[in-house]
Amino acid sequence: MRTSHCIIRSFSPKRLIIFVAASTLIYVMLLRNSTLNDERRIAATEEQVRSVNVNVQQSKNSGVAERTHDIKDPVELEIARQTLTFLNMEEAVTKPKPPVKIAEEDGSCPIVEKIPDLQGALPQATLLIQNLQEGEVHAIHPELGPGGSWKPDDCQARDKIAVIIPYRERQTHLTRLIDFLIPILQRQRLDFRFIVTEQYGNDLFNKGRIMNAAFIFAESLGVDCVVFHDVDMFPQDDRNPYSCPPGPRHLGAFVSNLGYQLWYKEIVGGVLAVSMADYRAVNGYSNQFWAWGGEDDDMGQRILSLNYTIERPNPETGRYSMLKHVKRKRTAPKLIYKLLGNSANRVAYDGLNETDKWTIRKVTTRPLYYHLYVDVGPVPEEWQAKA
Repeated sequence: MRTSHCIIRSFSPKRLIIFVAASTLIYVMLLRNSTLNDERRIAATEEQVRSVNVNVQQSKNSGVAERTHDIKDPVELEIARQTLTFLNMEEAVTKPKPPVKIAEEDGSCPIVEKIPDLQGALPQATLLIQNLQEGEVHAIHPELGPGGSWKPDDCQARDKIAVIIPYRERQTHLTRLIDFLIPILQRQRLDFRFIVTEQYGNDLFNKGRIMNAAFIFAESLGVDCVVFHDVDMFPQDDRNPYSCPPGPRHLGAFVSNLGYQLWYKEIVGGVLAVSMADYRAVNGYSNQFWAWGGEDDDMGQRILSLNYTIERPNPETGRYSMLKHVKRKRTAPKLIYKLLGNSANRVAYDGLNETDKWTIRKVTTRPLYYHLYVDVGPVPEEWQAKA
């Protein structure tokens, strides 16, 4: 199966079709010149052409079909369906296209909504890959600078952003996500870099503290805004703007495993874009949530308590696919609900201003991202007991 897959990849579907058509034409001409033109031979030739065309179409789809043969999960089936639909669409004419003028009169890049070469709906085949390596992604994108940084050369980027990815034990998800986001952010003409923030050690997870630590590091890079991005969230459309928002923008509002529904008003989990000033205004994430769950809802309540409006994308272009993984249960739901009951009261003292709650142990500049190791301190006894 591996050999056949390589052969298919080495020839584009269009070249296969052209090759088959030319071969068929030569075959028919030979038949005509040899005067073997009785009706049965002509009928057999037509049947052969039809058969070859079917085989070409099957070859075109086999690369995905082989990988989706035994898929049972409905989310993965939806991803496979979208990919096959994309492959079956009419191919664009290959004649050279005139260059597209991107820069505005002052040389700046247009806003995302006015960029002419966005693709719209994106094929989701990458989500099925299990063993993508960082070295492979870097080889495909040698234009990236340290930390996965890049900026456009055909216009002056309006926004300098940092994509912050909280991480623990999801290397296969992380590599796929960065590989998926790079061309989207490039087409949106953003000046970007990636920050992967990982908790030091194996104790109970504190997402809020490693997010706050990553934000402080992002400030040192001089960015205009940050996009907090869960490692399992993949956009389905490149028209969903990752640019800096005028107010907090919840990009990940419509997710596949939630039926693309917005379940409650304070939800901001998954993907959240926020300016540096607004993040400081809400005092960042709470430092008091341990294990899994609660800190994102607390952030949503912080934002609303300060009379911000949570901006959300178009429900059609703002959809996300969530990768399948083992869901972690909330360790201490009673403690979480107690904290969520007084979110607004804790904004002033619980958050970014408590710089003694974490320590960045190490920063590694990798080809695709800055890698932070963050010590979040000891786990409180009440949370440790529930664990």
